[in-house]
Amino acid sequence: MTWRPGPSLAQMRVLVDRAERGPLSAVEARWFRQGLEWRQSWQRGSRSEPGLGQLRRRLAALHRPMPRGGIEVCTECSGWDGSRCRGLVTEWPCPTAEAAGLDEQREAA
Repeated sequence: MTWRPGPSLAQMRVLVDRAERGPLSAVEARWFRQGLEWRQSWQRGSRSEPGLGQLRRRLAALHRPMPRGGIEVCTECSGWDGSRCRGLVTEWPCPTAEAAGLDEQREAA
């Protein structure tokens, strides 16, 4: 059995254009094209997903730790309004910070 390379990005774009007229919806075709664009940028040397860094910065601005009562709490999850927590006090790193890897970023810094 011989190895054959998969279709090129240009060939994939043609397939998406054809499939959009048939089994793919416009939304599915758009998602597919976005994936192809990400793949192309990845091949050029940009190894991270577009917008991932921006998303992590936004999450870090919202879900930041704050010392409160001897522990660090998440300001967003705890509902910090500047004077007190209006929600359930949530220890930091909260589930959002853990999922986004914000706690690992903080330890590395």
